[in-house]
Amino acid sequence: MCCRDSLDLLGRAVKVTARATCRVTLARPVLQSFAYIIPGELTHSICPGVRVRIPFGRRHEIGLVESVDARPESVEEPGKKGHLREVLEVLDAEPLLDDALLRLCRWTADYYVAPIGLVHRAALPPGLLSSRIRTGAAQKTRQVVRLTTELPTLLARDRAFGKAHRQREAFEVIEELGGSAALSHLDTGLGFNRSVIRGLRDRGLAEIVEQTVERDPFEVEDPVEAPPRSLTQDQRVVLDGLIGQLTTENPGIALLRGITGAGKTVIYLRLIKAAIDAGRSALILVPEIGLTPQTVARFRAVFGDGIAVLHSGLSIGERHDAWRALREGRKRVAIGTRSAVFAPLTDLGVIVIDEEHDGSYKQSETPRYHARALAAMRARTEGALLVLGSATPSLESWHNALEGRYQLYELENRATRHQLPAVRLVDRRIRKAENVGSVLSEELQAAIKTRLNENHQTLLLLNRRGYATVQQCTACGWVAMCPACNVSLTWHRRRARLVCHHCRWDEGVPDRCPECAEEKLTFGGIGTEQVERVLSETYPTATIARMDVDTTGGKWAHGRILRRVLNREVDILLGTQMIAKGLDLPGVTLVGVIDADVGLNLPDFRAAERTFQLLSQVAGRAGRGDDAGEVLIQTLRPEHPALLHTLTHDYVSFATAEIADRLAPGYPPHRRIANLVVSGRDETSVADAAEELAEWLESTIDTGKLSVCVVGPAPCPIDRLRGRWRWHMLLKADTASNLGPLLRYAARHSPVGGSCRLEIDRDPESML
Repeated sequence: MCCRDSLDLLGRAVKVTARATCRVTLARPVLQSFAYIIPGELTHSICPGVRVRIPFGRRHEIGLVESVDARPESVEEPGKKGHLREVLEVLDAEPLLDDALLRLCRWTADYYVAPIGLVHRAALPPGLLSSRIRTGAAQKTRQVVRLTTELPTLLARDRAFGKAHRQREAFEVIEELGGSAALSHLDTGLGFNRSVIRGLRDRGLAEIVEQTVERDPFEVEDPVEAPPRSLTQDQRVVLDGLIGQLTTENPGIALLRGITGAGKTVIYLRLIKAAIDAGRSALILVPEIGLTPQTVARFRAVFGDGIAVLHSGLSIGERHDAWRALREGRKRVAIGTRSAVFAPLTDLGVIVIDEEHDGSYKQSETPRYHARALAAMRARTEGALLVLGSATPSLESWHNALEGRYQLYELENRATRHQLPAVRLVDRRIRKAENVGSVLSEELQAAIKTRLNENHQTLLLLNRRGYATVQQCTACGWVAMCPACNVSLTWHRRRARLVCHHCRWDEGVPDRCPECAEEKLTFGGIGTEQVERVLSETYPTATIARMDVDTTGGKWAHGRILRRVLNREVDILLGTQMIAKGLDLPGVTLVGVIDADVGLNLPDFRAAERTFQLLSQVAGRAGRGDDAGEVLIQTLRPEHPALLHTLTHDYVSFATAEIADRLAPGYPPHRRIANLVVSGRDETSVADAAEELAEWLESTIDTGKLSVCVVGPAPCPIDRLRGRWRWHMLLKADTASNLGPLLRYAARHSPVGGSCRLEIDRDPESML
């Protein structure tokens, strides 16, 4: 048997017999894992999915074991050529990630060319792979008083307590509460002070113990809503089809296209109940935290406390508690945003992605995964049914359904007696002299007034927050720009600050031009804060609520605002795109879109698709109750196809035309793409590195005879972001199998280096 050099904890070289090794990943931006020797005393403790403490350079780090190999490991520890070091400690009694999730993480890292350690970090609750935190958030505990002795007769109680009447009362109260009670409840709630409780303990009648309790993420949640008792005929047909698909050996993927208000949620509920009744688990993904309160309320009505919620709006402790409950099988239904695709559910039966078209399912930072793709892979490998639901499916999903790769179900009618709301375009190019500067057209003003008089509610959308989008000097043309990004700063009037919405830089508002000292500085562009002020001045008696990132930063802020709307305490709800998705607000009969062109003019091939989806989704918020709805869309481009198709709620016609328009340029769904971004602090170096990368890619493609083409390079639409200059190029391929190997090769061998950095975004949602 061969031997090799190793290092002890002091760094001295020692001889060790070849032993089992393991591959350990670290939450660092490196593509590889690292090999470590398993000490004999840890042989039975180390397995894939557990965390270990390891020496890394001169520090100790926390890593995750990806694999174990009983054979001698030939891979060398970086910086210690020819030597492997030993694992120091195992931190978990059981794997944190099971085999299925480890496979999903490996696929994610390979497909998106992402560091495997960062994927593992994304799959776990916060802090578990931090070098400073070994066990994550501690479990919450409370002191509980528990009776240890029974006193079945009055004589026994007289003998036990004598004249200690208060202790006897406490004993009997605890007895009535089932034999145990929280110490805090006995003290502050029932008035038994600590000395009384200690008296029970000293008599040997009770004990005070620490009890683990789960943090309650529903403490301020809306009351539970009862789901509809019956289904429409259309809903029944769809549900029967999905349940039939669920019970097959390979359930596959289903696309449910249902118009807004068609009752997709009740179908999800019935389908998931069927999976739970069969002993399996279920996962529901929603795009926004703001949707979680209503979604959770509906699901709790059916599944009670068997639901765990996973999203960034919860405290770290609450997220850890939910994760543990799922991992231990105490809860079998998980609801959450993008990262919940990694929820530790076993025997997964069904995954539902609501509003599957939404761009927020794509992670914008490394690892740049799309939750829809991960859900598809997870469903396939774990034998679960994946249901993609939307009124306006992504063109990729729609194309897959038309090609037969997804099973298509459609709901063309609303579940209520009302039809979809009437939609009108308001041409803002035509304005009367007295209304030139107003953000509200005369038509929209009149419609809002009518709703106020009728005691109906109005929802207004403007997908741009702040008060004004630019501050400019009228004399020299100076514009307040972010010092780290090539974008103008947005004025937030209430905070009296200029803010960058990309890097979060903020500064005070100057009272004169820093270039020419001119005092006449103007503000241009509108945001939700400005519209809120206009509304309050135009309708002084109306109650107005604003829902955007600035007003929903606090915990449960989304739920509090929506609760006020549902309770009819709000006349006008104004917000960004977060109010357009999935909300059921029966009192809303008017929807107004302040500026439909906000996203239409972006230099992105998805601009028209996203605009149509947003407008269709927000239009669907109107008329969901007993009264018919109306939608007014203000625009400077009333002839644009995306807007014209919105008038008739005609998704199929829009999708058909848009897919045809993408054929010639070779955009998805016809071809697979990846966006390669070169960034750095020096503009010239970045441009040179991008040119060199493009030439290298062309040469590599020619040498390997790959069916991939390179478009670019060119400066990114936002060419400087967070202090880094950015150039990009697009790779296009007919199939994913053509693109993947090239991306993985480029990640390891591209000429980009030194002060420049290469970022690979496969299947990008945004080209900005």
